[in-house]
Amino acid sequence: MINRTYKQEEIKDFIKEALVDFDFIIESKYITKSEFTKFNKFFKNLLRQSKKKKNEHFYPPHEESETNQKFVWTYPIFHTYEDTKCEGRYIPLTTKNVSDLNMKEIYEEFPLLTENHKLLISLKANVKAGRRPKDLEKDYEAERLRKAQEEDKATCGICHNYWELVDMGGEGRKFNLSKNVIADHGFTIRDGFGRNGVCFGARFESWEKSSKVKIEYVKQVLKPTLDKVSKEKPSEATVTALTKWIARFKVELEDYYKLPHDVRYDTKEPESPEYLLTGQRVGLLISTVKPITLNELVQYWNNYKLSLQEEINRFELQIKNWTLQPTPREQLTIKGDK
Repeated sequence: MINRTYKQEEIKDFIKEALVDFDFIIESKYITKSEFTKFNKFFKNLLRQSKKKKNEHFYPPHEESETNQKFVWTYPIFHTYEDTKCEGRYIPLTTKNVSDLNMKEIYEEFPLLTENHKLLISLKANVKAGRRPKDLEKDYEAERLRKAQEEDKATCGICHNYWELVDMGGEGRKFNLSKNVIADHGFTIRDGFGRNGVCFGARFESWEKSSKVKIEYVKQVLKPTLDKVSKEKPSEATVTALTKWIARFKVELEDYYKLPHDVRYDTKEPESPEYLLTGQRVGLLISTVKPITLNELVQYWNNYKLSLQEEINRFELQIKNWTLQPTPREQLTIKGDK
């Protein structure tokens, strides 16, 4: 799902990253089935031409409309997303998603895309099942560190990924921190304006320089969440409310599937019954076939409560063991001085 717009330079950087991984596979003289599938999609979609074609989902009994079109446009796509790993990117290369898109420039900068795709196809007979052997794996952590050193990034104390260091003024500052703080990250764009879900570690000093981000996360997020969840123990009233939701959902779902295809396309499907506790984005999906029991809910509530306490314990141990460290760029400087 696309929830932000990109710049041409970002897309070119993504392509460069993918090609570095592809070169590693070629140099290792070993390729797995998942690697072959990933890069076959990558090259095919990136080399795809923009064109108009018949829409295989067109529904003739209904009039042609915005959601029921005879013809649709296909576009090149930056596609490295892997369902099994839930990682990678899927970015249709249109001016809607890439504001300054210039495919001619991309193809000129990467003239060997077609040749590399042919090379990949030639390896099909040599594709291996299963995982890549340990001795032939790429050292991704070393690669991440090298890139962070080059780009002068540091570690976020919450997600522990490397992010840019920025200076920040005005009301956006946290605890009056303004110099060399972690840049905003982990967010999605809200209806084209503003940001949703910025990582808590943004705008704090990096984990190498301060443990304050974890101290505040325990204080502001984890402990208050645990306090609220402790008061949310399910009861028979909870079971009754969920049972009513299930009955309502079944009726709404039946009505939804009675709608004409083109109307259903623009209509939101009824939400499945879910038992959600404070701090959760995804809760316990409730079966619409077998009755929900209070014991099941209490067990789920108790497990979540325990997981929050374990998270607090883990963070507090990391805070206790924290020591001042050089950032990746500083590590490189220290190494060079020796």
